Amino acid sequence: MEQKVFEEIERKAEILIRALPYIRDFNRQVAVIEYGCRKYLSPVAEQDLMQDIALLKTVGMKPVVVHDAPMGVDKFRENKRIAKLLELCGTKAIGVCGIDSHTLHMMLDNDYIPVIMPNDIDNENVVIDSKDAALETAVVLHADKLIYLSSHRGIWKDEKRTAVYPHLTVEKIRKMKEEGKVTEGVMSRVERGLTAIEKGVNRVHLLDGRMQHALLLEFFSVAGVGTAMIKDENQLYAHEKDED
Repeated sequence: MEQKVFEEIERKAEILIRALPYIRDFNRQVAVIEYGCRKYLSPVAEQDLMQDIALLKTVGMKPVVVHDAPMGVDKFRENKRIAKLLELCGTKAIGVCGIDSHTLHMMLDNDYIPVIMPNDIDNENVVIDSKDAALETAVVLHADKLIYLSSHRGIWKDEKRTAVYPHLTVEKIRKMKEEGKVTEGVMSRVERGLTAIEKGVNRVHLLDGRMQHALLLEFFSVAGVGTAMIKDENQLYAHEKDED
């Protein structure tokens, strides 16, 4: 039994060591997360996701969560609910209505995770797509990353959908769109991702938010689990340049 415990500790230590370069590179970087997979998650899975977001904050990143709420749901109560889930993970979070750069910067500078409901009190009955709000937030905050969490894993390599591209340049994505090789389900987020990169966001990540620890696996492992959209190959990390 002691040998098994030792081996498990050794394995976890190795994972942490491998993650160190990523933790260093992402330190103090803003990551805007569009929480578009909420309806697919159980309460337990949702809390696990919030724990992963809190962990990103703990290792030095600056996560920002953008979400929507179905019509008929108290949007502002939902905003507080998500912030509370994050606080249960031992971090500071606060609900923000609308996208105001001054307020968001103030929250980030004071060590809070902003949880953004796109609607404000004067337009609470207007349908605002959280994908658009996340894009706007990422541009306003000069974010390093924009992450779309949905029920789609990324851009598929093949028609049988056995694997996704770990990263693709804007040029390659546009060519794939012209050739009809980008599936309809992920198209809306791909188009917004292209816009985000054009406006200065370093990377856009397309992830299946239903996958346990998708954020951590995408950011802190060599292969990742989704598709990262980048401007060109100059944005590749060292380990990505070594991939086949």
